[in-house]
Amino acid sequence: MKTGVRSQKLEVGGWELGVRNRKLAAQVALLAGFAGAVSAQEGKTNAPTVLAPVVVTATRTEEPVDKTAASVSVITRTAIDEQKFTTLADALASVPGLVVTRNGTPGQATSVFLRGTESNHTLLTVDGRRAPSMLAGGYDWGNIGLDNVERIEVVRSSSSSLYGGDAIGGVVNVITRTGRGLAKPEYETSFEGGSFNSFREALATRGAVGGFDYAVAGSQFDAAYPRDNNLYRNSNVRSSFGYEVGEQLYFDVKASYLQTDGGSPGALPGTAFDHLKRETVNVSPGMTLKVSDQWETRLYYTFENQFQPSSDFGDLNRLSVASHMVDWQNNVKLTDQWKLTAGVLWQDQHVERTTTSIFGGGINNGLQDLGGYVQSQWSPLERLTVINSVRFDAYSDYQSATTWRQGLSYRLPTTETLLFGNVARSVAPPTAQDLYFFGNPNLKPERALSWELGVEQPLWQDRLALSTTWFQHQYHDFIQLDGFGVPQNVSEATSEGVEIGVKFKPCDKFTANASYTYLTTTDDTQGIRLLRRPRHLITLDSVWKPVEKLTLSAGANWVVERQDVTFPPPTFTATNVPIEDYLLLRAAAAYQFNPHVQVWVRGDNLLDQKYEILKGYPALRLGAYAGVKVTF
Repeated sequence: MKTGVRSQKLEVGGWELGVRNRKLAAQVALLAGFAGAVSAQEGKTNAPTVLAPVVVTATRTEEPVDKTAASVSVITRTAIDEQKFTTLADALASVPGLVVTRNGTPGQATSVFLRGTESNHTLLTVDGRRAPSMLAGGYDWGNIGLDNVERIEVVRSSSSSLYGGDAIGGVVNVITRTGRGLAKPEYETSFEGGSFNSFREALATRGAVGGFDYAVAGSQFDAAYPRDNNLYRNSNVRSSFGYEVGEQLYFDVKASYLQTDGGSPGALPGTAFDHLKRETVNVSPGMTLKVSDQWETRLYYTFENQFQPSSDFGDLNRLSVASHMVDWQNNVKLTDQWKLTAGVLWQDQHVERTTTSIFGGGINNGLQDLGGYVQSQWSPLERLTVINSVRFDAYSDYQSATTWRQGLSYRLPTTETLLFGNVARSVAPPTAQDLYFFGNPNLKPERALSWELGVEQPLWQDRLALSTTWFQHQYHDFIQLDGFGVPQNVSEATSEGVEIGVKFKPCDKFTANASYTYLTTTDDTQGIRLLRRPRHLITLDSVWKPVEKLTLSAGANWVVERQDVTFPPPTFTATNVPIEDYLLLRAAAAYQFNPHVQVWVRGDNLLDQKYEILKGYPALRLGAYAGVKVTF
């Protein structure tokens, strides 16, 4: 890192840590010592224990969120319905520290930047099963619908020691609905229409017959967005089928189909002929076996094929990405206070691209990875949890890598203050696009050292909660595009900041969540900002139920101080330029006529703000929509 004085360095596990990270080591040691000191008071108080929500993503096992030593956000089905989110990207925009960017209108290329990390540094899983990435890494965030989704868990802490290199920033786990345990079948149909000639129809059903359970949902969305060549269509089907052989053995199959088709107006002259169609088929059978009261094993296989024929500048491009994965996880309870999670993941991705472009760019290559991990969760005291995990990956095209994470969480007696911290090492190989698609075969894997320290304080009998988290990602060989659009390794880069959160629920009829994130991201080699990461991000979501049948919701995203890249004449050299701030307001009102019929209206960009999320890509102006849902 560039500083005005010579920095002192300390070597830890092969990493040279600067002064700031020496302070981190001291703070983590202080946190551990403080937790150990105050734990002696545990038996001296009768103060009630705060009940934290149970999550599965942070540790790959069901744990109260305050015992994961990580930052976790949960978006429930109730929140999805109240806020009227329709895509995964819409829902993720409400998460603290997470910025969603898009090439203009819905359906275009969409990225997520979690605490300043790259979009391909946030892993997507569905029901704990790893989702295969696209050619450029990352996922089709903007086209993933929320049909048949029960909840979304977002781990905002580095998780590579459990999930692999592309979880440097964290993990988004989409948990789908099942019919398991339902006494009678459920059916749901809905319709919404509104601005930009948009129409969305959806059907869903779930239920159980004996040991067999099922859940199927499908939707169709069509829109005609402003600008030429900007029609959009999305067809989505998601299903879950399961069979319970007995109390010890359960089989299931998750399957989905997604097709998107639309024009790409782009940001450059001549792109009016660009057109992109994408089809994705995913099938994932699995088995969960309870071998004994102490040992549970899970085995999943996932196959996914992404097919993408597109027209760019009049050239035909056909892309196919085929992925196979086998994931075996074991959960072993050694004692009431100590359990281990261990597993193996094998994945194979083959990319094939043909094109009529005179510039070439054909691809026929594959990448493989065999990784194994083990995690220890130890609670020597009721309020203290120590987490240690390590992972080893053998890559087909790169040297093997070892990653790890050490975490600690402690809830103080009497005040119920939650303290947590963790430090993690991650290694992420280049994506197939980085290597083969006008890429750079000489790229090195990215390496990162990440840490965070957090505190959360419940107040007013849990009606109010305040939180602060300090985090940093320190990169070596960070991958960025140069002025010619070719990926290159940057020797050092840093992403660091502070998150402040407020949760307020004064009564059952009103809730509000707000967050502020201050973020600094720099290419330390050149001393410049990393692109598309705002310095300030403020999010707000609120729900009010003035009467039993009426639900009012509102949300805001305020994005301040960003930079993007342009290529100004006459040199057309890549140049970082600031782009305008924007404040987006949305609101919805839903009325439940009876247990079976609900109607709603909602509005996006209520200030009718003219803005660009990315330079040269105009976003949508004010939009108004109305819908109806029938359940029986």
